[in-house]
Amino acid sequence: MKKLVLGLLVLALCAGPASAGSVGLFGSSYSPNDTDSVEGFGVDFEAGEGRTQFQMRFSLYTDFRTDPNPEIFELEATPIDFGVNWNFGGGASVKPYGGIGVTYALFDFSVDTTPAPGQPRGVDIDPEFGYYAQIGLDFTLNDSWEMTAEAVYRILDAEVEVDDIGLPIDQAVSMSGVALNVGIGVHW
Repeated sequence: MKKLVLGLLVLALCAGPASAGSVGLFGSSYSPNDTDSVEGFGVDFEAGEGRTQFQMRFSLYTDFRTDPNPEIFELEATPIDFGVNWNFGGGASVKPYGGIGVTYALFDFSVDTTPAPGQPRGVDIDPEFGYYAQIGLDFTLNDSWEMTAEAVYRILDAEVEVDDIGLPIDQAVSMSGVALNVGIGVHW
């Protein structure tokens, strides 16, 4: 899985200079339905001409909590978004946009086995596909730099599979929710 993510990142970096585009870094606050809000960060690539931009965004969120005792488990999510944005016009320095796309989310779930020593805890959470829609504003700072503020709503569900006592126990976790991103990027 890491090879797939690394390959997509290299492809995006190589394809970016072929057309007008940008690369940026952002901070994010994500509020899924079934977990507490969490802060994260990410990198964003855009390419395209005119009002249409193709986007690939990697985000990393750690320390999701859904249990009353947060020391028992830790959940990380890495949503990878592939989509299309449309600029709505606007002035020379502020440009509103909207977009839609597909999310491929990687998860890492670890459990502290201290509450049940000697008990096998096979915990698995598979990567999942979902969808997203977003709206945002680009603020042009100069010929090369821009700031971005956006709201992204992801429709994404995950399933934690646990084999705690020899019987499989599955727990659905809704990762659908809003992410608020603020970042800075360089465009060419």
